[in-house]
Amino acid sequence: MNRYQAMMETLRVPAEQAERLNMAVLAAEPKKRRVFRPWGIGKKALLAAVLAAGLLVTAGAALETVAWDPVFLERFGLASPEVPGAEGVFRDMNAVSVCGDVTLTVRQAIGDRKNLYVLLDCQLPEDTDLEAVAAAEHLPPLRIATLRGREIAWEDIRDMSLEEQQEAYAHVQIGSVSGQSTQTLGFDPETRSLTCMLSASFQEGWDLRTLLNPTITLLVWPPELELDGEDTLLADHAAVVTFRPSFDADTVAGKATADGAAYTAEVSPLSVQVRMKGEDLPNMSDQSVSREVESSLALRLRDGTELSWADLQLSGGSSSSSASFTHRDGGRLSGRIMLNVVFRELMDPAEVEAVLVGDVEIPLS
Repeated sequence: MNRYQAMMETLRVPAEQAERLNMAVLAAEPKKRRVFRPWGIGKKALLAAVLAAGLLVTAGAALETVAWDPVFLERFGLASPEVPGAEGVFRDMNAVSVCGDVTLTVRQAIGDRKNLYVLLDCQLPEDTDLEAVAAAEHLPPLRIATLRGREIAWEDIRDMSLEEQQEAYAHVQIGSVSGQSTQTLGFDPETRSLTCMLSASFQEGWDLRTLLNPTITLLVWPPELELDGEDTLLADHAAVVTFRPSFDADTVAGKATADGAAYTAEVSPLSVQVRMKGEDLPNMSDQSVSREVESSLALRLRDGTELSWADLQLSGGSSSSSASFTHRDGGRLSGRIMLNVVFRELMDPAEVEAVLVGDVEIPLS
């Protein structure tokens, strides 16, 4: 008991005054302070573990960025992955389909609304003459049918002979694409795999964007290799792989009308597409109209630079077109044309101010 408590109990102090004195004394006492104690070894170890976990999470997030295959970098330019919007046209697929003794792997894909580029590995059967394939002067091309949707599955053709497969599906691609090419890039004896790049542009009515989320099926026929002057099949059946690229390409678009024709244009990081529709067009063949539109196509950038049709695409050509015209009385045409040009290198659509078709300007936004 301290002196203050003893005095309060001995003296006769009115209750109200005693309460005021108590409050004054308590207010004058120093406040208790929290004593700081250094962390022990256990807490230090826990902190280190938490920090390490945080670093791993950060590193993991950084590793989520997938590197483009060197083939795509060579085709679309080393700087293409850094182009604004590139992430919307690139997909790391790793879609694998085991079809008997042949395995197909779609490694990566690049595309937009109408265009598709695919890196495909075709693993050959174990009894393949690896030395003969590796020594071949020309690697066998892969014949591939590109289909929208899951129209064919391995289960559908597994019990068929190659002749039956060809009879049932030899012409299945007709009407699906307006242009397609395949290029065999190399052969890896260790994995028995042929690698090829497929490029395809699709007919009107197709759309590969995320909104519709379509699947793509590749029907791959067995490759042939010339041995001793004869073509030898490297497998005895076709193979099938299905994947869903779900491209989400940023685009700019615009419209214009001139000389009785309506024009629409759309630019993505991968391509430019122009559609022309009219009721009173010059009387020329479909091919002549297509060539005229192609040769007069250009892009004007926001800095004033103009890129011609030849500047935009690869030297070997990377464009496709489709046309539908009806001849009318008086030597005129009515109909429409669609032109699709895949760029030499990826481009930021926001940098494009207008699409030019001859004297017609289609402003973009």
